[in-house]
Amino acid sequence: MQIESKFEYPISVLGRSDENHLLVRLKTPPVVQGTRQPLVVGLAIDKSWSMKGDKMDAVLEAASSLVNWLTRLDYVAVVAYSNDIQIVQALTNLTEKVSISDKIRNIQVATSTNLSGGWLQTLRAIESKTIEGAFRRVILLTDGNPTLGVKDPEQLVQIAKDHALRGISTTTIGVGDDFNEYMLKSIAEAGGGNFYFIDNPEQASDIFFQEFGDIGALYAQALELKVQFPTELKFKSVLNNFAYDLSEDISELRGDVGGISKQTVTIQAGDIRSDDIKNIILSFENTVKHSKNAKIDLEVSYYNLLDGMKINKVSSNTELSVNSTGSKQDPDVLVEILVVETANLILKASDLLRSNNNSEAKTLVQQQMNKLSQNKHYSPNTLGGLLNRLEVLETKIQENTSNVSKLFMATGTNLSNRGSEVLDMKDVNFHDDIYVYETKGDIDLYKCPEIKTHMQEKMKSGYRFVIMDLKDTSHIDSSAIGTLIQIVGWLRRRGGELIVCGLKDSVKKVFEITKLYNHIRVSESLSDSKELIQRILVVREGDKN
Repeated sequence: MQIESKFEYPISVLGRSDENHLLVRLKTPPVVQGTRQPLVVGLAIDKSWSMKGDKMDAVLEAASSLVNWLTRLDYVAVVAYSNDIQIVQALTNLTEKVSISDKIRNIQVATSTNLSGGWLQTLRAIESKTIEGAFRRVILLTDGNPTLGVKDPEQLVQIAKDHALRGISTTTIGVGDDFNEYMLKSIAEAGGGNFYFIDNPEQASDIFFQEFGDIGALYAQALELKVQFPTELKFKSVLNNFAYDLSEDISELRGDVGGISKQTVTIQAGDIRSDDIKNIILSFENTVKHSKNAKIDLEVSYYNLLDGMKINKVSSNTELSVNSTGSKQDPDVLVEILVVETANLILKASDLLRSNNNSEAKTLVQQQMNKLSQNKHYSPNTLGGLLNRLEVLETKIQENTSNVSKLFMATGTNLSNRGSEVLDMKDVNFHDDIYVYETKGDIDLYKCPEIKTHMQEKMKSGYRFVIMDLKDTSHIDSSAIGTLIQIVGWLRRRGGELIVCGLKDSVKKVFEITKLYNHIRVSESLSDSKELIQRILVVREGDKN
């Protein structure tokens, strides 16, 4: 892992007290050798009566797809809960998937919602076997509030905290209009997982697909960043929605009365995927009274999933320069500040909407839209994407649907966890030319980094429409699926698309089993793929007019 850092204002004005920001950027390498650690996944599925019909059918189909996306190295346990607790599948290695999928599809709805009972049973299942170096996560899904068992949100959050300390994270998924989004979000935050909102049954598969994309490419767990500020700089806050602690060294006093010498901020930054970036922003006050540079020490520690869950540490430092004139604002840091501000604003608007303060929420959104518009030239892709997202949310406020606050909370949480785009493409002018990539041989763990690097280079050349011809590929593994997921996301966030064609029967079977057809566009031939892209462009041009 690499640590990079830069200041919003790289040079501070001597003798002037002002606010500045430090951007700490953590970069992980692609997987280049070896295999990832096993994933141990527990599914806790609400089968209460309100889940009946299309809602339950979609969730069970999505859960079955998740089982098929996992590999033979991985383990799964499935629990369904209502008034009773049903162990659908005890923890087992995924050497055989058909019977597990059949058991999931046969889950039947019942009555009440014993959320804590189903969740605790799934957590217990995850701990039932010692699997060296494994990543353990429970996916807790519900469409309502607990009616049996533990009902107090604080106690449920404590369960998440306790198990996170034991190496088991919890992701929460809320379905429909009746669940408590604050409770599920708090459980996910305390449990080191993600929070999702399924607005309609059709979204279930996409949510499970996104969660698989996260856990299937994990590089490290329990990131902890320590930032030590010198006497001349005073820490103010962490802009990201991360938990942190502040300690002060009282062995040395500042020159001013009551001052403290060094301050150390310890930030709990969650998990990070391979070939990924996590941006953390801290605000501080500059109180430099002499011309000597102020040095900040940085250290990140984490459990490395690709190295037997060993604790790795990386250290770095950065210096804030001082002169009599100062410096211009760094646009890269400004963009990241705007990303975090937007995420926090969306979450604040969610609170307002929940309290029926719709007009105030709308005003907040519009103010941030104006701010993004004024700075869009610094990063048209990143800030333009945020602007589009806020425009959609503004429309949702006007529609005033019953679940608008849930939509805002899920959107803000997702943006807060993921931040801005991983790839730095802010200076790229994208075009509508088509790039054709012909794969050679099978696509597996070792081939994926090469493919991703190649695609990144083509995107830096302006390509956002890609056809991947798989006619010479007979096998793809779960790493290849994860790579396709990532590439699709890169291209679509820039208004492009990935089309795959030339699938052999063996690869078609993988697409069918894993339901990739629902997420990735597939054509029979290269010519069909080109025609499909042209149709997409024609439709898009029509929408503009």
